[in-house]
Amino acid sequence: MTIKPISRCLAIVMAAAGATSFTASFKAAAAGAASAVAAYPTKPIRFLVGVAPGGGTDFAARLIGARLAERFGQPVITDNRTGATGNIALEMAARAPADGYTYAVFNVGHLTSAVLSRSARIDAAKDFSSVSQIASGTLMLAMNAGLPAKSLKEFIAHARSNPGRINYGSGGVASTQHLAMALLAHEAKLDLVHVPYKGTGPITVDLVSGQIQVSISNVLGFYPHVKAGRLVALAVTTDKRSPLAPDVATMTELGYPKVQVDIWQGVLAPARTPSAIIEKLSRAIAEIVAEPDVVQKLAAQGATPAGTSPKVFDKFLKDEAAKWLALAKAVNISAD
Repeated sequence: MTIKPISRCLAIVMAAAGATSFTASFKAAAAGAASAVAAYPTKPIRFLVGVAPGGGTDFAARLIGARLAERFGQPVITDNRTGATGNIALEMAARAPADGYTYAVFNVGHLTSAVLSRSARIDAAKDFSSVSQIASGTLMLAMNAGLPAKSLKEFIAHARSNPGRINYGSGGVASTQHLAMALLAHEAKLDLVHVPYKGTGPITVDLVSGQIQVSISNVLGFYPHVKAGRLVALAVTTDKRSPLAPDVATMTELGYPKVQVDIWQGVLAPARTPSAIIEKLSRAIAEIVAEPDVVQKLAAQGATPAGTSPKVFDKFLKDEAAKWLALAKAVNISAD
């Protein structure tokens, strides 16, 4: 039996079915899809945010949402759904219709909670499509001013001399603060005691009073106490110094390049959301975060704009997940 080339077979099939009709239908469908993307959005967009109003992630969601509403001519509603370290909002987004009208605005803590939890009902890799990173900020390692140390090197020497006697506070098990301190302890070979809290406010109060000796948290929360002499800033955790605390060296400068922790925010869409819609939203976010007044507003929160493409953000998320999974395995941390 002679097998005809596939191109010839296709030509025969098209001829039998009516090639002109087939081509016209295909072009009409493509034109319809392009028209739908051009018209998007035609109704309100919802941002599901897994934190209470007032935090950095909520601020980013509302800032970007307001600018998107101006551009698109449709409301962008910020829907705060707190609980389970962001997993409630992520679960709602994952189950939403993949039509481009529901997104999750989330942060690094929500990612780590999702990937480190054995009981999570979502799969961060399979249930979402990456849209864009909005911005990133830095954390500051600070200690109580009463400790006999004035630098990171001296603090590490003091901690090594007092194994199991230095307490550090975090926002809870597997929180960003917990993982950041665990990463430092792992790299510097320290035996520190973890004390979980329910928020940054109580951590700062106990750190200033000496109930705990050290912690990593947002620059905005710690630096006023550093300037007042109540805390000592030891380092920041990003690869560049923070413009809010330019006199504080980075972990890399001080010899710990692996202790790098960005506090970032980003946008996810339900899996199978049309890629053309995702690209349109991603481009809009990138343009918005580059606007001078938006840059200033983010800087006032200790953040710098990102505005990455879906492909770049997807790789970033995979790298972040792998990094924290490796640490969690090494130091036996679980989000459950």
